Amino acid sequence: MLRGFNRGEIDIDEKIDSTVRLGFVNVIDAFHVVHAKEIPIRFFHDERKSPQPGIRLTDELLEMAADIENKDLLKETESRWRLVETAWRYNMPRRLITVDYDKGLESFFVTDSKERRHSVTNARYALNGYQRGKCFYCNRQVHLEDWRLLEQRGEVDHVFPHILQRNGEVDVDLDQAWNLVLACNKCNGSGGKRDHCPDISYVEDLHHRNENLIMSHHPLRESIIVRTGKTPSDRRTFLNDCYAIAKRSLIHSWKTDRL
Repeated sequence: MLRGFNRGEIDIDEKIDSTVRLGFVNVIDAFHVVHAKEIPIRFFHDERKSPQPGIRLTDELLEMAADIENKDLLKETESRWRLVETAWRYNMPRRLITVDYDKGLESFFVTDSKERRHSVTNARYALNGYQRGKCFYCNRQVHLEDWRLLEQRGEVDHVFPHILQRNGEVDVDLDQAWNLVLACNKCNGSGGKRDHCPDISYVEDLHHRNENLIMSHHPLRESIIVRTGKTPSDRRTFLNDCYAIAKRSLIHSWKTDRL
């Protein structure tokens, strides 16, 4: 439908009509399914086939909407869609789209078939999902919108510090999604991890985070697979190799207390 519009095969009216007719096919049915299983908490009930058809929202959805993290959730959802829509916009199969990171702009971008660069979304929002608004290192609450509390400001951090790449210690690109996490300012700032070698426990956490993104078919999935390996075993070996280099090259390792 959308690809047909991008190729000029249908006009704007046909696209709108198709969206109205097909836009929610399978979406509502699949909303509560994660890893082929239904989650225990429902955020709405499908009553489209009842005498008074509609969607009935549950208290759980309303409670989530009232939560302090709801603004971050909306931004995260928007960033996911931007990643998906990028593949549609430039007629790129999702399995072939890979995302790069611009450290200066703190955003993800893609390069199309004509080597043109397109900014996609803010990296902080794209990374937030599997951290549930928590710092990757200390597990304290971080905020992406409200930055009045400096120590709780969510910032993008390299688990394997960028100094390894600058000094030529590694021949892999550390400015990629597989190595990027959200950290609070306290863990990421002076007195925090900075250019220290991450404790081995964080390497294991990073592996699990990346596997969760891959298993959930998150839009960053292909970028992680392309750069770290095709199988879970390959990806674990890749991270362990990076850790071995970091441990050898960086004098001090770092770990903080976790909530």
